[in-house]
Amino acid sequence: MTPPDGEIDEAVLMRYLDGELPPEERRKVEAALEASTDLQRQLAVFRSMHRDLSELRLPTPGPNRSVWGAVNRRLARPMGWIFLTVGVAIWLAYSVWLYFSSPAAPLQKMGTSAIGIGVILLLATVIHDRYREWLVDPYRDVER
Repeated sequence: MTPPDGEIDEAVLMRYLDGELPPEERRKVEAALEASTDLQRQLAVFRSMHRDLSELRLPTPGPNRSVWGAVNRRLARPMGWIFLTVGVAIWLAYSVWLYFSSPAAPLQKMGTSAIGIGVILLLATVIHDRYREWLVDPYRDVER
Protein backbone atom coordinates (compact mmCIF):
# COMPACT_ATOMS: atom_id res chain seq x y z
CA MET A 1 0.00 0.00 0.00
CA THR A 2 1.35 3.42 -0.91
CA PRO A 3 1.96 5.95 1.87
CA PRO A 4 -0.85 8.48 2.42
CA ASP A 5 1.13 11.47 1.14
CA GLY A 6 1.56 9.84 -2.29
CA GLU A 7 5.28 9.15 -2.07
CA ILE A 8 6.54 5.77 -3.14
CA ASP A 9 8.80 4.11 -0.58
CA GLU A 10 11.28 1.26 -0.98
CA ALA A 11 8.84 -1.43 0.14
CA VAL A 12 6.33 -0.39 -2.53
CA LEU A 13 9.08 -0.37 -5.18
CA MET A 14 10.14 -3.87 -4.17
CA ARG A 15 6.54 -5.10 -4.31
CA TYR A 16 6.23 -3.43 -7.75
CA LEU A 17 9.40 -5.19 -8.92
CA ASP A 18 8.11 -8.54 -7.66
CA GLY A 19 4.72 -8.02 -9.33
CA GLU A 20 2.80 -8.06 -6.04
CA LEU A 21 0.89 -4.78 -6.40
CA PRO A 22 -2.78 -4.61 -7.37
CA PRO A 23 -3.45 -2.92 -10.75
CA GLU A 24 -4.48 0.49 -9.35
CA GLU A 25 -1.37 0.77 -7.14
CA ARG A 26 0.76 -0.47 -10.02
CA ARG A 27 -0.55 2.38 -12.20
CA LYS A 28 0.23 4.91 -9.44
CA VAL A 29 3.80 3.59 -9.15
CA GLU A 30 4.29 3.68 -12.93
CA ALA A 31 3.04 7.29 -13.03
CA ALA A 32 5.40 8.23 -10.20
CA LEU A 33 8.27 6.48 -12.02
CA GLU A 34 7.61 8.52 -15.17
CA ALA A 35 7.73 11.73 -13.14
CA SER A 36 10.76 11.00 -10.94
CA THR A 37 14.28 10.15 -12.05
CA ASP A 38 15.16 9.40 -8.42
CA LEU A 39 12.54 6.64 -8.32
CA GLN A 40 13.80 5.32 -11.66
CA ARG A 41 17.32 5.17 -10.23
CA GLN A 42 16.10 3.38 -7.10
CA LEU A 43 14.17 0.90 -9.22
CA ALA A 44 17.26 0.26 -11.38
CA VAL A 45 19.31 -0.41 -8.23
CA PHE A 46 16.64 -2.79 -6.90
CA ARG A 47 16.46 -4.59 -10.26
CA SER A 48 20.22 -5.03 -10.23
CA MET A 49 20.16 -6.37 -6.67
CA HIS A 50 17.22 -8.65 -7.51
CA ARG A 51 19.08 -10.06 -10.53
CA ASP A 52 22.32 -10.53 -8.57
CA LEU A 53 20.57 -12.24 -5.67
CA SER A 54 18.52 -14.50 -7.93
CA GLU A 55 21.74 -15.66 -9.65
CA LEU A 56 23.45 -16.32 -6.31
CA ARG A 57 23.96 -20.01 -5.61
CA LEU A 58 25.09 -21.16 -2.20
CA PRO A 59 27.63 -23.98 -2.18
CA THR A 60 26.22 -27.39 -1.43
CA PRO A 61 27.58 -28.94 1.73
CA GLY A 62 30.37 -31.38 1.05
CA PRO A 63 30.31 -35.04 2.05
CA ASN A 64 32.61 -34.30 4.99
CA ARG A 65 29.99 -32.14 6.72
CA SER A 66 27.38 -34.83 7.21
CA VAL A 67 27.09 -37.78 9.53
CA TRP A 68 27.49 -40.16 6.60
CA GLY A 69 30.68 -38.30 5.57
CA ALA A 70 32.21 -39.01 8.98
CA VAL A 71 31.16 -42.67 8.85
CA ASN A 72 32.50 -42.96 5.31
CA ARG A 73 35.84 -41.39 6.28
CA ARG A 74 36.37 -43.47 9.40
CA LEU A 75 34.83 -46.83 8.55
CA ALA A 76 33.54 -47.50 5.05
CA ARG A 77 36.48 -46.19 3.04
CA PRO A 78 39.23 -47.95 5.07
CA MET A 79 37.24 -51.19 5.09
CA GLY A 80 36.75 -50.92 1.33
CA TRP A 81 40.49 -50.51 0.78
CA ILE A 82 41.23 -53.48 3.07
CA PHE A 83 38.77 -55.74 1.23
CA LEU A 84 40.05 -54.58 -2.15
CA THR A 85 43.69 -55.18 -1.19
CA VAL A 86 43.02 -58.62 0.29
CA GLY A 87 40.87 -59.64 -2.68
CA VAL A 88 43.46 -58.51 -5.23
CA ALA A 89 46.25 -60.29 -3.29
CA ILE A 90 44.27 -63.56 -3.21
CA TRP A 91 43.33 -63.27 -6.90
CA LEU A 92 46.93 -62.45 -7.85
CA ALA A 93 48.37 -65.36 -5.84
CA TYR A 94 45.88 -67.78 -7.41
CA SER A 95 46.61 -66.43 -10.90
CA VAL A 96 50.36 -66.79 -10.39
CA TRP A 97 49.91 -70.34 -9.12
CA LEU A 98 47.72 -71.20 -12.14
CA TYR A 99 50.18 -69.54 -14.48
CA PHE A 100 53.21 -71.49 -13.29
CA SER A 101 51.39 -74.79 -12.88
CA SER A 102 49.83 -74.71 -16.35
CA PRO A 103 51.12 -77.05 -19.05
CA ALA A 104 51.47 -74.16 -21.57
CA ALA A 105 54.68 -73.75 -23.55
CA PRO A 106 57.31 -71.38 -22.12
CA LEU A 107 57.05 -69.14 -25.20
CA GLN A 108 53.32 -68.61 -24.54
CA LYS A 109 54.05 -67.83 -20.90
CA MET A 110 56.70 -65.26 -21.86
CA GLY A 111 54.37 -63.59 -24.39
CA THR A 112 51.56 -63.41 -21.88
CA SER A 113 53.93 -62.04 -19.25
CA ALA A 114 55.18 -59.35 -21.64
CA ILE A 115 51.63 -58.22 -22.43
CA GLY A 116 50.65 -58.16 -18.76
CA ILE A 117 53.76 -56.27 -17.68
CA GLY A 118 53.33 -53.79 -20.55
CA VAL A 119 49.72 -53.04 -19.61
CA ILE A 120 50.66 -52.59 -15.96
CA LEU A 121 53.54 -50.24 -16.83
CA LEU A 122 51.37 -48.14 -19.15
CA LEU A 123 48.66 -47.88 -16.52
CA ALA A 124 51.20 -46.90 -13.85
CA THR A 125 52.71 -44.16 -16.04
CA VAL A 126 49.27 -42.73 -16.87
CA ILE A 127 48.34 -42.67 -13.17
CA HIS A 128 51.68 -41.07 -12.29
CA ASP A 129 51.33 -38.39 -14.99
CA ARG A 130 47.77 -37.53 -13.93
CA TYR A 131 48.89 -37.26 -10.30
CA ARG A 132 51.75 -34.90 -11.23
CA GLU A 133 49.33 -32.74 -13.26
CA TRP A 134 46.87 -32.71 -10.40
CA LEU A 135 49.54 -31.39 -8.00
CA VAL A 136 50.08 -28.24 -10.09
CA ASP A 137 46.50 -27.78 -11.32
CA PRO A 138 45.35 -24.29 -10.27
CA TYR A 139 41.68 -25.30 -10.52
CA ARG A 140 41.77 -28.46 -8.40
CA ASP A 141 40.01 -26.84 -5.43
CA VAL A 142 37.23 -25.25 -7.49
CA GLU A 143 33.83 -26.77 -6.81
CA ARG A 144 31.07 -26.77 -9.41
